[in-house]
Amino acid sequence: MEYIFKSRHDEAHTLIDGFLERHKVRHGLYQGDLYGFLGADFVPGQMKTIKALRAILLDEQGGRCCYCMRRIAGLAPEERSLEHVIVNHPKGEDDYSQYLGKCQQLDAAEMISSAEFLTNQTTPPPYPHSVAYENMLMSCAGRCHLGVGTSFTCNNYRGHKFVYPLPLMSDGASEVKYLKNGFVYWIKETDTENPTVELLGLNYDVLKLIRRIWYKLSSMGLDAADCDRQLVVYEVLGDMLDEGTEDVGVQSLFLFANNDWYWSLLCQYDYFNDASKFEQ
Repeated sequence: MEYIFKSRHDEAHTLIDGFLERHKVRHGLYQGDLYGFLGADFVPGQMKTIKALRAILLDEQGGRCCYCMRRIAGLAPEERSLEHVIVNHPKGEDDYSQYLGKCQQLDAAEMISSAEFLTNQTTPPPYPHSVAYENMLMSCAGRCHLGVGTSFTCNNYRGHKFVYPLPLMSDGASEVKYLKNGFVYWIKETDTENPTVELLGLNYDVLKLIRRIWYKLSSMGLDAADCDRQLVVYEVLGDMLDEGTEDVGVQSLFLFANNDWYWSLLCQYDYFNDASKFEQ
């Protein structure tokens, strides 16, 4: 995981200001669901507002998912998802405020709960959190299986559950640790019932296999774009058998040797092509 420093405030605020101005002119008052209205906003001859915001977010994230580090800049739009760090529809003020005090970037943002913004009908800033640039990240859609639309990881898997804003926390990324077997954990996790990493699905079996394969590739000095897949898979298989891995895990491993779609998925996680990213 990487720390995401939000540095495009002026550019993003210009887009959001323009949207909110047009929205109020059209409706007389700000209306809720502001994020829904944002998705339809455009100026003739210009890129749609939401598309322009997504481009800013993807660029500052280096084209990767904010959580699992999948390379998503070149993927189809349906394989990407805009993530609200503070959930789009909090159930109340407490549901909104529980995110504050966790991350300096959120605390310093010119941002307010959308419910309070709509009640007061003030001119921004502060910006309603549902359309605030500081509250937005780009995530993958979390689909890890060929032909399966279900989300197993990241934003769509998280839903409306509370998670710590690790990508926006100055020390969060460095505190997320990857093991050679693909397992990931956050060293400061204290919630044993609802740990953030698990709520994001980052230890889903396919993701663990992908990270494990990359560790093996990088430690062997191999390039995924030009290597013997069977060799890599059997090297990983040997480790898994030594550990007594269940048959279902072994069967999943062979998907990467025999199916081009899964190998392409592996290549989208080339962030892990560095053995030093794993605990030794």
